[in-house]
Amino acid sequence: MFAFKTWSRLASVMAILSIALASTSCELFDKDDDKDDDSVKAKIVGTWQLKSLTCDPAIDWFGTTVTNVYAQLPACIKDDLVIIQNNNTYLEDEGSSKCQNSDPQTVTGTWALNPAQTILSVSRDGDTESWNLSNLSKSEFTAEYEIEDGGVTYTFKAVYVKK
Repeated sequence: MFAFKTWSRLASVMAILSIALASTSCELFDKDDDKDDDSVKAKIVGTWQLKSLTCDPAIDWFGTTVTNVYAQLPACIKDDLVIIQNNNTYLEDEGSSKCQNSDPQTVTGTWALNPAQTILSVSRDGDTESWNLSNLSKSEFTAEYEIEDGGVTYTFKAVYVKK
């Protein structure tokens, strides 16, 4: 049975771009975008908000089996922002509403792209996670990542939009 232990862990997982389809048939870049070395960094830098989050296979979400995780999230998570900065730092911002009043408004971490610029690795509080990037444009990107629990691998697919 899969369930997130705390809302803050869930928010952290999603906010860390938390990020690409493993299929080689998918293109990282929009067809109209330049494919120079700086274009991925130029596109990923900015303020992003989660638009959708799905899981395959379905997970037990506090007693309900779901694939559309986003629909289960409270408003205090849906309004969170991820701010990816040009200096390879990022901020997780709680947005206008917090789930826990005692949580800090922002948390800082670092980020880096792999040499092929297809994987975004983020580090916060001594933990590093890597996310596959796909469908990256100036206004949206998709992130895919896996979590193993109880011998089952769950693939999460998050779509972020630029604010």
